[in-house]
Amino acid sequence: MVSFISLSDARPNRKATTPLINQICSQTRNPSLCLQVLKSNTRSARADLRGLGKISINIARKNAKHTSKLIASLMKEATNSSSLKGGYDVCAELYGGAIDDLNKAGQILNKKVLSASDISTFRSEASAASDGPVTCEDSFEGPPNEPSKLKEADKKFKDLCDIVLVIGASLKSG
Repeated sequence: MVSFISLSDARPNRKATTPLINQICSQTRNPSLCLQVLKSNTRSARADLRGLGKISINIARKNAKHTSKLIASLMKEATNSSSLKGGYDVCAELYGGAIDDLNKAGQILNKKVLSASDISTFRSEASAASDGPVTCEDSFEGPPNEPSKLKEADKKFKDLCDIVLVIGASLKSG
């Protein structure tokens, strides 16, 4: 009798991720969005917790870049409103910072072994990224109000960052 072992199945730290994805997403503020974005990525099917962390960071970073483009286009439209432009300037800077924070968090997950300090830094970077939309929204308190397109983008980015935060809370050192 000859049997074959798939090398991809022999890798350590691999888990059946549907339960892992369900576990993570059930802890987020928007479980349906979490399930949608993680299950729509083909790499999620065989990813462990770190792999899902990398995937969620990439999704959040892509969304932040898209929101930055939206802010730039809204800034061009706000020709007669210096207060709107000021709010957009703040938001553009915040989203640039959020992208940097997500990049730093992603670099931590590339390490072979995570220390307690690495995990703490990961959580801090993810938290800093998720603060951007809140501060962006705050820059539009009072008239003129934040445009609904940007409000929706801020909410989605917060929800995507929440996935990263939940994964960060589940990371263990070693």
